[in-house]
Amino acid sequence: MDIRSITDEASRRQAFALFREAMLGIGDVGRSSTEAEARFLSEGKPLGGYEGDVLRGVVNGYDSSVTLPGGERVSHLSVTHVGVAPDATRRGVARRLLVNQLQRARAEGYVVAGLRASDPRIYGRYGYGVASWSVRQEVDLTRTGLAVKTSREKIRIVDARESFDLFRKIADTDPKPRASTLSRWDGWWSMQEYRTAHGATPYHAVVFGTEGDERGFLRFHVEPSDNWFTSTRRTVIVDDLVAHDGEAWRELLGHLLGQDILHRVVFPSRPVDDPLPLFLENPRALDISGQRDESWIRPLDLKALLSARRLAATREVTIAVEDDLFPDNAGTWTIGPEGGAKGSGKPETTVSISDLATLIFGAQSASHLAESGRIATDSKGTVEELDRVFATGRKPHSGISF
Repeated sequence: MDIRSITDEASRRQAFALFREAMLGIGDVGRSSTEAEARFLSEGKPLGGYEGDVLRGVVNGYDSSVTLPGGERVSHLSVTHVGVAPDATRRGVARRLLVNQLQRARAEGYVVAGLRASDPRIYGRYGYGVASWSVRQEVDLTRTGLAVKTSREKIRIVDARESFDLFRKIADTDPKPRASTLSRWDGWWSMQEYRTAHGATPYHAVVFGTEGDERGFLRFHVEPSDNWFTSTRRTVIVDDLVAHDGEAWRELLGHLLGQDILHRVVFPSRPVDDPLPLFLENPRALDISGQRDESWIRPLDLKALLSARRLAATREVTIAVEDDLFPDNAGTWTIGPEGGAKGSGKPETTVSISDLATLIFGAQSASHLAESGRIATDSKGTVEELDRVFATGRKPHSGISF
């Protein structure tokens, strides 16, 4: 198996076609818009696994950054398009591609790699850990109103197809994004434009803030219905919600949830600690379901990652980190008020690189990991200190897929 970078447009399209073939359920963008497909693929860093001149597997990645608890950003390779030809599976093709990709990413200076997992049983073996969780929310508007009055004075309806430059500006200038929030690259935006232009039902959008000082936006589309006018389940699905502060969040949601024509609003991906129940007169009208792993993060440069992560330590904790792929990450680390650094001495606990990613991003506490048997220590105080070290005010959440 020969692992090669894929650089020319024709080979990129071939690699994307193989990915679609492997996934079965991915539509052919190029069939309806070669321009959209070319724009989507142009920024990627695809790698192909070849037997001779025959492409057998592919993995791709896009340049981005990710927010850590505390607000700092680090470089992030957004891993996607992982696929193996249906007649070449279970031969180690994906493993070779994924390991090679991580090694290249580390050499290129990326601090972490991240992905959305089609199968959550796969990626832990490569050192990826769950860095955020999401839930599905469905509001039954026939059973509730809003608990808080909103004004809509700063709400502006915009063209959902023609306003992507504005959406991008708002997303890029969010002053306090949650941990695990990604910077969105050109190809990601191009796919949103494509889906909006080719959607089977109408798309809508509103922004919050005066012109030139917008502080949030909300994009949504209508759920297909046999007869929208007579339906008793008129439903819209939220595609994207960015709010710079509480006022923007309340006004955007107040506008959407106040539409008399609607019966239900579905949010496919929201944070597990989202305050929406407090916004409704009847919190029982909100159905929260489908908690699932969202972001998977693989630390590549642990020293840089710990240096950027704001820590709340009261004393130094010594841990042993297990990382079979990158020796610089493995070994004994001291984490304390001055940050994290390679250390010495007897470790108080041992943590895999995947579970350490979960701790660093705040997706789970050390206490939860200890209770589930993921980390072990003889000292209860060690777990309590790790809880303090990696404490977060808000749960991590990205809200986008790729």
